[in-house]
Amino acid sequence: MYNTIFLFDTSIATENLGDFIIMDAVKKQLRGIFKDDFFVSTATHDTLGKSAKEWYHSAEYSFVGGTNLLTDRFIGRNRSQWKYGFRDMQVSNSIGVGLGWQSYKNYDRLMERPLKWAQKKIYRSALSHTYMHSVRDSYTKRKLSQLGIDSINTACVTMWNLTPDFLSTIPERKSDTVVTTITNYCKSPEHLHVYRELLSILLDSYEHVKLWIQAGEDYEVFQSLALPNAERIELVSPNLPALDRVLDGDVDYIGTRLHAGIRALQHQNRTMIIELDNRAHEIARDTNLPTLSFKKIDQVIDFIEHPQTMDIQIPLDNIAQWKAQFK
Repeated sequence: MYNTIFLFDTSIATENLGDFIIMDAVKKQLRGIFKDDFFVSTATHDTLGKSAKEWYHSAEYSFVGGTNLLTDRFIGRNRSQWKYGFRDMQVSNSIGVGLGWQSYKNYDRLMERPLKWAQKKIYRSALSHTYMHSVRDSYTKRKLSQLGIDSINTACVTMWNLTPDFLSTIPERKSDTVVTTITNYCKSPEHLHVYRELLSILLDSYEHVKLWIQAGEDYEVFQSLALPNAERIELVSPNLPALDRVLDGDVDYIGTRLHAGIRALQHQNRTMIIELDNRAHEIARDTNLPTLSFKKIDQVIDFIEHPQTMDIQIPLDNIAQWKAQFK
């Protein structure tokens, strides 16, 4: 009567709280489909153990919680973001929920072709050929199609509840308070300059500026900026309850963290996400998610000073089609 659902959880063995935001949405959506079943989770950021493999074999379905998980070449089981290799192929046919492709790199050199072949073979084992996978953008859909794997573009699972009626409740005009983020793994001189510019603009434009620390090194990057008036910036503790408490208020969100921005939208906040990589860019191309390239950071003033409508187009029919596979 009660089935087991096996879940590759991207929020285990990581401090990146963006993965917690993703998995919070994944679990809520899957629980809506499998209301009375047991859920057993294992990590993508760690290798599969004996117990995980035993649970997989007793499960009715196996799912992979979406994130920046997929890539063109195999770099080794212990180094991959999804630590799945040839020895794990007995755990196969998992179904993606909002899967995403890591980057635009194609690795086409002759010496890399065996690594591309290995990755293709691994993914064709790991990912189901019976069910359509949910992917977060058209780019990921094209990449999986090249591997012979069927998928449907549902946007990121964190966005599935952003219906037109819900979005219509988000204020159009700026608040007195803004929540912002910076990104620890993007810290070239160009990126640091952008963070200084962004925070300076926010300090000039808002009475209150709150910086959420999504990963531990965000604080170190913030300190390195040596920003004038840095004492005016209130630090928000690195956990989701702390972020949620801030987002429950009348605030705007303008920052570099994609899923912090989507979390702000979930809390009905006016939002602008600064694009640092392909993730926000590709999702925005498909859904009109409000984003701005970090190379155009001066244009954030236009967003702040003018009324904004969160006119985001979620592929609700595709989401319904993906869910209907399990009824």
